[in-house]
Amino acid sequence: MDFMFFVNKNKEKEAVKAKEREEKAKLKDVSITETAETNVRKEQWNRELGAKATVRDTIANLKDVQITETAETNVRKEQWTRELDAKALARDTKANLKDVQITETAETNVRKEQWTRELDAKALARDTKANLKDVQITETAELEIRKQQHEQAKNWVATGRDTKANLKDVNMATAVIETEIRKEQHEREKAAKQVARDTIKKNEDVNMAKAVFG
Repeated sequence: MDFMFFVNKNKEKEAVKAKEREEKAKLKDVSITETAETNVRKEQWNRELGAKATVRDTIANLKDVQITETAETNVRKEQWTRELDAKALARDTKANLKDVQITETAETNVRKEQWTRELDAKALARDTKANLKDVQITETAELEIRKQQHEQAKNWVATGRDTKANLKDVNMATAVIETEIRKEQHEREKAAKQVARDTIKKNEDVNMAKAVFG
């Protein structure tokens, strides 16, 4: 069974190869005509070849050309020369000043004096702090005055609190009395208005009688 399977497979392979050989033989003498894509690719290829040839010819033609100066060339050359001169001047100045001894000036003396004074002040502050580290400060007149002022302020605050507490009940009593007075005034005002209304009503009846009986 396996033998027949392999025989059939070989026959299939031989048939495929025979078909390929037959197709190749048929297409051997076929000429492919031009298409739109073929023409475009051919044109691009020719253009690329022409551009490369132009570059080669231009390089060959310009090989011996001498470029003359232009305005831009002159400006760039001037800038380059000026930069070189500035660098050379800086080097020469640095070399010439290498061994120069700078003497004192008025400004130098002032700065030196300020620096010395600042150092002395810092040293004095450090020494004073070190010397006063273990000093016990006794009471002075100023301390007594400040202590007295502090006690007075405390007493004043305490007096204010006590006075406010004592007056709290007084204010309540005053409020009650004021309420009673306002209530009495309101009742008196109501009574006066009622009397006025009654009087107006009585006068209306009198006026009507007078109008009727003449």
